[in-house]
Amino acid sequence: MEYFVAKTFAGLETELFKELHALGAQNCQKLSRAVAFEGDMEMLYRANYYCRTALRILWRQKRFKFRNNRQYYEQIFDFPAENYLSPDGTLAVHATNVDSIFKTPLFASVLAKDAICDRFREHFDRRPSVDKDYPDVQFHLHIYQDEAQLFMDSSGESLHKRGYKVRNHPAPLNEVVAAAMIMKSGWNATCDFVDPMCGGGTLLIEAAMQALNIPAGFYRREYGFYQWKNFDRQMWRKVREEADIKDDVAVNFYGSDIDSRFVDIARTNVQKARLQDFILIERQDMRRSDPENVPSVVMMNPPYGERLSVDDINTLYREIGDTLKKRYAGCKAFIISSDIDALKHIGLKPTHKWPMLNGSLECMFQEYELFAGDRKQHVIQQKQPQ
Repeated sequence: MEYFVAKTFAGLETELFKELHALGAQNCQKLSRAVAFEGDMEMLYRANYYCRTALRILWRQKRFKFRNNRQYYEQIFDFPAENYLSPDGTLAVHATNVDSIFKTPLFASVLAKDAICDRFREHFDRRPSVDKDYPDVQFHLHIYQDEAQLFMDSSGESLHKRGYKVRNHPAPLNEVVAAAMIMKSGWNATCDFVDPMCGGGTLLIEAAMQALNIPAGFYRREYGFYQWKNFDRQMWRKVREEADIKDDVAVNFYGSDIDSRFVDIARTNVQKARLQDFILIERQDMRRSDPENVPSVVMMNPPYGERLSVDDINTLYREIGDTLKKRYAGCKAFIISSDIDALKHIGLKPTHKWPMLNGSLECMFQEYELFAGDRKQHVIQQKQPQ
């Protein structure tokens, strides 16, 4: 049993915990912006390929205490990095540092890099090169007071980079965040999924992938562990073959946007994901949109005014609320935004709220139950026995 840590955004630990547990991970434990778990190498591959809410998966190689620079150096020098990295390969070392003897994490990472490279010089008379952008092996050191944990990054590029985006929206929704939004909403592919402000199409693609059981890593071409000397291609193939992808699903996915540029971007991404038979994208003003079927789940990521300029964001959000109220009765709506004041102008009372991050932006994700007529009367009707 090996010890792993799956990193995620703050607020998504519960969703990641559930995913890992369902995949067969052992001894799962929620941490801050992460979930620790145990398993074998198959589990490492499985977490990378299937987890929708993980940003990267780290494999712990060593845990040790130290009192000075020399002890720290010697502990890392003793780690057999040659089991995973060739002398002609490349490496990078990243460190986080809290309340330790090191004044900066940079010094801790440089000292660790020196220890690894000195070991290679002693054993092979040559050493790996440093490549901060695309190393064969990326090491992570988590240092807290007098204890350090040495990890290897098995993912390489962040797992939110699914591989289906050909073109990026100027204010993109992070794929991991989109997947978590869908999970938090409780949508389980029993009704249509609608995004009337679809931008680059991320929510629609992530929803279709969940409905069709398409693994999160299905479109990716690279993982960090591909470059490791112990990479097991047969085991990796076995893990991917576990996927039970559906041929069809009994719901539809509808997306629209007022800007023809974004419609083109969304269509291009949907086509790259080979989901054009399931997702319909059209140009349309959200204020004139209607659900094809009721009930439907309506989910959107409207402009925040951060990366897309909006003339009057409060008016925009008020119009969103009016449209939902008048045109989407019988549906559930979910909206994410970093503009908390603008969200108040939706004019509808949220039934649930979840604080979330979209990249570096602190957001609120809110659920609205949509119905015709007076809210008070609706609540009374809901309480009456069926």
